[in-house]
Amino acid sequence: MRPIDSPADLKPTRDTRRRVLQVLGGVAGLGLLSACALGPPPAPPPRESRTLPDGAPAGRLMVIGGAEGRVDEPDILRRFIDLSGGPRARLRFITGATNDPTGAEQAYAAAMKALGAQDLQFLHLVDAADAMNPQLLDELGQADGVFITGGDQTRLMGKLWSTPAMQALHRAVRERGICLAGTSAGAAAMSRAMIAYGPAVLAPQKDVVSLDLGLNFLPQAMVDQHFSQRRRLSRLLSALALRPDLLGIGVDEDTALLIEIGRSVEVIGRSSVTVVDGAGMQTNAGQVQPRDRLELLGVNLHVLPSGQRYLHPMALRADVPDAGAQPPQALRSVLARLLEPPPILVI
Repeated sequence: MRPIDSPADLKPTRDTRRRVLQVLGGVAGLGLLSACALGPPPAPPPRESRTLPDGAPAGRLMVIGGAEGRVDEPDILRRFIDLSGGPRARLRFITGATNDPTGAEQAYAAAMKALGAQDLQFLHLVDAADAMNPQLLDELGQADGVFITGGDQTRLMGKLWSTPAMQALHRAVRERGICLAGTSAGAAAMSRAMIAYGPAVLAPQKDVVSLDLGLNFLPQAMVDQHFSQRRRLSRLLSALALRPDLLGIGVDEDTALLIEIGRSVEVIGRSSVTVVDGAGMQTNAGQVQPRDRLELLGVNLHVLPSGQRYLHPMALRADVPDAGAQPPQALRSVLARLLEPPPILVI
């Protein structure tokens, strides 16, 4: 991309992001972005997964399904504090997804202070110009943990996509190994091809889900949140029918998928994480019309309950103490893709 010269150059329009998605998705351009009759692009050929260089800090991603406990049993928020370094950690909250940033600040400030957090700052992104503010970038550069609150993931990415703030987040995770948490909309934005919106259909249908570009911390997955509570399995399958090259991650409310990049995954909270793997799937998505029901054959579905923790298949070494269970064969390729380090972001 060309250098950013002014706030006007930062305008991350939906049309621009759609064009990027079309390039990433192939000639068919991700038919689910609109109600067009184009068939889905073929899955790209498999590629070797990137691995974490020896000695590199392992950033942590906390993908929260929403409605995490703040007063009663705030286990997920407490874990975020611990992973960020404890009560004295510098915790920064990005409220760009919500239309009520003041309300979000009041709710999270009360919850975090009750848990002993001492250094809190709330970064209210009004528009994309705020994402190049030197003071905000300095806060992100010093943060030990960053938490992206809920709201509307498309609103969030309209302010963050291809900005210095997005680059600062990637640098903080990759170079300093911070904990980056996102709840609800913040969780959806963790992936590259992001589920923007779509109804909770009773059965998988063609072109009922709209995609947008996310933050690209999970390059081989897309995330859906409030998963079991809002009955979103068919919505996730509808998206995966048009992007079978990606993993579908459904996170229940008050539940988090904790990813230590390149190292391990763990499910924490009250419920479960559903992983849908369509790598070997056969579908009629290329032959049916928009809103028609889809045939999906050979889909692999995994349900990981709270308390489960697995190592990266390539990290099963004696010098990694107490890092988690050896993953069963059925999960090994899934975990290798899910734990892939994000690419270096250049804007």
